[in-house]
Amino acid sequence: MRVEANWYSRKGTMTADNRDHAGIGKNTSGVMAIIVDGSTAGENSGEYAEAIVREVIDWFNGLQGALDLNDFSKQLRGIHLDLRARYPRGSASFAIMHAGTRTRMTVIHAGDCLLGQIDRGDRIHWRTQPHTLANALGYVAVEELSKIPARHLLTKSFRSREYMTPEILEVDSLPGAYLLSTDGFWAELPAHEQLAVIEGREVAANGEHDDCSVMELKITDNADTQLIVHVGGASPNFYNTQV
Repeated sequence: MRVEANWYSRKGTMTADNRDHAGIGKNTSGVMAIIVDGSTAGENSGEYAEAIVREVIDWFNGLQGALDLNDFSKQLRGIHLDLRARYPRGSASFAIMHAGTRTRMTVIHAGDCLLGQIDRGDRIHWRTQPHTLANALGYVAVEELSKIPARHLLTKSFRSREYMTPEILEVDSLPGAYLLSTDGFWAELPAHEQLAVIEGREVAANGEHDDCSVMELKITDNADTQLIVHVGGASPNFYNTQV
């Protein structure tokens, strides 16, 4: 298996810093990618998001053997406990994807970061739902959800004041192009601009807007099942220890 990661991130107008952070790591079990969106409230939420990324990726890079979800859940609790003293008002959304040589992919997420997949018609199919008040009672298509103001009210997140158990699911893993996205990408950009960003074209931003970030993960088969990570578009808010 070959994984090529491409990262796009644009600072918004709501904070002085870009609070979207992401990272990628690999070990014998596969590749783990994470995207974290620090809350616009609280002056240190961007640093909090970066710290989450680094702790998750450093742990995964040092993991021996297969990924055990129970152990990983305990690790997330440990990371939360470690960071709450340093960032007592920290709050963030995150989405983590683990891809291995099996035909199943594991996704762990809390808040409004999403996993998507680009289909053969160059359309984005969102594989997860955000945890918001707007869809708390049932499924709402992401395209409609983006128009509802209540989507900004999260029912789950990684906030320092209390640990909220993230959603964990397994989805079919097939060769293709996957996306890890913050809400500044999936909710604020129309579909044609989302595809333009993925294709490497610059998209103009007008008026007040959130940080906008997306990581594209192109997964292809290799006969030798080697795990290779290539990161394009070097960025200070992308953590990669593989280079």
